[in-house]
Amino acid sequence: MKTFTHKTLYLTMLSLFASYSGATLAQEPPSDEDMETISITGVKDLNSLIPIESKSAFGLDKSLVETPRSVTDISSDLIEAYGLRSVDDLVRITPGAFTSSFFGIQGAMDIRGESADNYFRGFRRIANPGAFKTNIRGAKGLEVMRGPVSPLYGNGSVGGQLNYSPKSAKSDATKYFDEATGEIHLTLGTYDQKILAVEGGTPFMLGDKQAGVYIFAEAEDSGSYYDNYEPTNEIVQVALDVDLTDKTLMEFGFQYQTSDAIQVPGWNRVTQDLIDNGTYITGAPVAKNSDNPIGADRLLPQESGFISPFAPYFINSSFSGVGTFCSPGTADNSNYTYNAMLLSCPGVADGIENAYALSNPGTAQIDHKTTFIDDIDFADSTAFTAYLDFTTYLSDDMTWKNQFYYDYMDHTKFQSWGFTADYPGAEAMEFRSSLNFETFHDNATIQHITGISIRNEDLDYNHAYYDETFDFRDIIVGPTPDDRIDWAVDDPYEDATIIYDEDGNPTGIDGTVRRNYNEEQVSTMLNAGLFYIADITLESWSILLGARYDYFDVESEDQAISLLGIPFGDGEVHTDTESAFSYNVSVSYKMESGFVPYATYAESSSLSTNQLGGIIPSSVDNGEYLAESTLAELGIKYSSDDESLYAALAVFDQEKTDRIGQTSALVAVYSEGVEFEARAILNESFSLTATATHIETTEVSDGALAVINGADFAAQNGLEAYQVYGGRIAGNRSTFVGEGVELDRGGLPDNTMSLFLNYNKPLERGRVTASLGFGWADETYTDVLETILLPSYMVWTGSVGYVAENYRILLSVNNLFEEEYYTSADLFDSVVVKPSEGRTGSIMFSYSF
Repeated sequence: MKTFTHKTLYLTMLSLFASYSGATLAQEPPSDEDMETISITGVKDLNSLIPIESKSAFGLDKSLVETPRSVTDISSDLIEAYGLRSVDDLVRITPGAFTSSFFGIQGAMDIRGESADNYFRGFRRIANPGAFKTNIRGAKGLEVMRGPVSPLYGNGSVGGQLNYSPKSAKSDATKYFDEATGEIHLTLGTYDQKILAVEGGTPFMLGDKQAGVYIFAEAEDSGSYYDNYEPTNEIVQVALDVDLTDKTLMEFGFQYQTSDAIQVPGWNRVTQDLIDNGTYITGAPVAKNSDNPIGADRLLPQESGFISPFAPYFINSSFSGVGTFCSPGTADNSNYTYNAMLLSCPGVADGIENAYALSNPGTAQIDHKTTFIDDIDFADSTAFTAYLDFTTYLSDDMTWKNQFYYDYMDHTKFQSWGFTADYPGAEAMEFRSSLNFETFHDNATIQHITGISIRNEDLDYNHAYYDETFDFRDIIVGPTPDDRIDWAVDDPYEDATIIYDEDGNPTGIDGTVRRNYNEEQVSTMLNAGLFYIADITLESWSILLGARYDYFDVESEDQAISLLGIPFGDGEVHTDTESAFSYNVSVSYKMESGFVPYATYAESSSLSTNQLGGIIPSSVDNGEYLAESTLAELGIKYSSDDESLYAALAVFDQEKTDRIGQTSALVAVYSEGVEFEARAILNESFSLTATATHIETTEVSDGALAVINGADFAAQNGLEAYQVYGGRIAGNRSTFVGEGVELDRGGLPDNTMSLFLNYNKPLERGRVTASLGFGWADETYTDVLETILLPSYMVWTGSVGYVAENYRILLSVNNLFEEEYYTSADLFDSVVVKPSEGRTGSIMFSYSF
């Protein structure tokens, strides 16, 4: 297990700083007089609704209306005005985004039917697989770009990127704050919500050099609308900027976050009657807990399964007593059917209805506060991100930037439905050197970015999920020793010994074995890349070209062993080197009327990884760890001369084939749709934001894990739902639908929209603010098998506040009319569903100094 040391990182960065600051540098950076002055002739944009520049989308100094891609800009003012706190909240103002429930953890966005990557100042963070909430309150600004990332940023999801820009000591790119500034925020809300945030910065002199520092810190210790859910979160963010010379700027900063927020899947035993009427099927599972004192309150491997040398290693050398994995049946061996497919479901000789039937079945009404949760569940996360940039102005038209980036995450969690994860000391480091310059020709101006990047990832991924089962717990009663699955430990044989025969073959267990990690993938990846971007402006035409060449050197090993000590993998470290080429081409035309139509085509390569972002051992030898994706996008944008109106419309078609992070199954995803976004300042008092999306996402994945909805399976086989709820029915997707079948991706509504109206009115020495709006989502099925239909819904959000020179008060109410709705899960989407929060409210007091 790796040990993270801040001292090593700091010493490395300081040595780099010392060597770099002594270099011979050129001319001064552009002065304030050289900067283009932009004057707004319309009314004041108090909430920074109208986006102006988009420096982070491609790394170019280019206005958002002229950027030929779908990009949504979100300022810190807008975050505060709308009361946004997590990536899930960004869906309100981002077309093309709809985030499924990753067991209640707000870690990453879903964009265009795909998980998007989180970036920090243009560098990809370690994947956040439901580990901790991505906090957005410390951001100076956010950009959500849909589709493949810029060649500058390396390899990312075809879905898109959320790029986080932290607050700094600069009021713009070249100017420090004039004086010290600070704010204190206290948020109190319903269900014992308590959040305290402090931020502030000051300019100062470091010798004879101008410098500035900015700090943001936030701590949350709250209750929740959901019973027994009490998340905590702490974050500290520091930014230090120093003018090392008249020509060079250094930017150093870090973000440190700790979190304790367990995963909450929501409701189990999902039926259409449960969604429509709140009727829950009750009943206790089959008693399996023994009198073993080691696991008196939970099911040990020898209680939830039958460990045997006759059980193949790939099912953990144990025949599960709480689940069956079905395969295609024949007329001779079929014992069940599903969607007219014959099934062979082993391990239940007397029938599923006899092995899994609940005792004392019945029904009861359930409310949204009651969910699948257990007081022995835990989740602990530590994340640390640091950066060190040196920007040198070689001339008025040439800038050289050298950037160092480091990302670290340590996370462990246990959920008593049978899932344990451990990511000990995941690390990613990247260096990027880029040269940004302009050239001028007869009628053309070309802005160039070229450079290199080197990235290294070292990831250790440990999962335990055999015997993972949801339906056998009656969540109205709560957890019992017969429905808790033991958590995984590093040494499952502390109280057990494997018995071997004279030939060295395992024959059984002597003692009590604990839960093992049945998936342990240790991988490293070195990626070296060359990139080039050219933005060619020819009168009203603009051509944006980008290309990237990547070299990958990867190695990966599966170190997991079954309960009888048999390796899951082949005991080898799989290594490979590959290269990949990505490019994008865009053409746009700036009309005098303010409209900018554009066309974009991009082909990109990204890593196909496990849930943590590591290389899957089985994908190395055949090169399947590299995934190809394509994007075709047509759009038109508009910005009025007085910067009071911005609008964008895009039509897209994108495709990607990779491996599903949770199960490593190959999946081909096809997504096409229409996105619309508008922001308008109507007059001195009113402004609005609006989005609308129509999207269709389909996929083909024969090997994807399909966990079948128990009630639907029972109905198709002449059984009652309670007769199958004591276990899990699963198999490869092709077992239940056939091979090569293209299905609609579950949980993603085809149509969504939002509309928010904002109000500002001067009052005495301040102004009154208010906002009211809704987000609407169309009905959708929970899963690809279209088992349960989730209804459409409209959720209203409102706020009212007062802003003065030194203080602000903001009262926010979410789900104003207590709309009841449901969100599908990313995984196990047919057997669990998250019920909505009811009305919640908070009041934030802010004082600035």
